[in-house]
Amino acid sequence: MKNIVYAKKRGFNHEALVRALVVSNLVNVHIKTGVGRLSAYCGVVCAATACFAGLAFLDGQPLDVIEKTITNTIATDSGIICDGAKESCASKIATSLFAGLLGYQMIKKERCFPAGCGIVKENIEDTIKAVGTVAHDGMRTTDEVILGIMIQND
Repeated sequence: MKNIVYAKKRGFNHEALVRALVVSNLVNVHIKTGVGRLSAYCGVVCAATACFAGLAFLDGQPLDVIEKTITNTIATDSGIICDGAKESCASKIATSLFAGLLGYQMIKKERCFPAGCGIVKENIEDTIKAVGTVAHDGMRTTDEVILGIMIQND
């Protein structure tokens, strides 16, 4: 949705918007592939990251800026968990979108989290693999604990 509003406000044509949406969706699918179907890793982190990759693409940024936007966003908000609390999803969405905006603004000022900073690796593919490892393997126990807590609340 953010890509659509941004494209309209900036006067981009329909084809440019569709291309940006394709980029966003492909980035989201690529990240989510490593995360898996069910994970305590908040899916909105993937979606917001993908959204700003699409905005960078729409702005005509080169591939390295798009990659570093993804890196900066992932480095900022990969710790958000999905706990099934629908009421707090809106604030998680806002937080992740802010992280995406920050990540994009950072790289436009030539700032990017370096390899070795948390889960950031030497290249975007290895960083995305690290996200998958954290989400799929690292959060397996977290997912079980969250489900246990949710069941106790009933």
